[in-house]
Amino acid sequence: VLSEAKTAKQSGELKLTGYRVEEVQLPRSISAEVRGQQMVVDRAWRVTITGGPFPVRAMPAVIWIDDQIAGYGIENETLSQITAITLDNSLLRKGGVVSLSYGENKEDRVQLPQRIQLKREGENQ
Repeated sequence: VLSEAKTAKQSGELKLTGYRVEEVQLPRSISAEVRGQQMVVDRAWRVTITGGPFPVRAMPAVIWIDDQIAGYGIENETLSQITAITLDNSLLRKGGVVSLSYGENKEDRVQLPQRIQLKREGENQ
C-alpha cells in the first residue's frame, strides 16, 4: 500500500469515504503503451475508491488522479468499492486529487477531500 485515506464524512452524491493505492508486481514484464509511448513494465498500480453503495450505470466508472484518467473502474460485489488499474506511476504524486465520475466528463467528478500522501519517501514525487 503506497497511500491510503479514510473518513467518516461522505463526499458528494456518490458518498465517497476513502481511497487506497497499491503497487502490484506483475508475474512477468509486459509491453504496454504508457503516456503515448511503448514501454516494458513489470508493475501496475491498483487505485480503489470506497463509499457507496455505488450505482451500476450504463456509463463506466472512471477513476481520476488530478485531471488525468487513471483507469476505468470495476465495482466489487457489494458495490462498496470501485477499482482501476494503471500502468502510469507518474500519476501518483504527493498532493494528487483522487476523484470518480461516470463517463469521462470532468465536470461530473466527485473528489475525495483527502490528497495522496505517499508512504515511501522519495517515490513518485
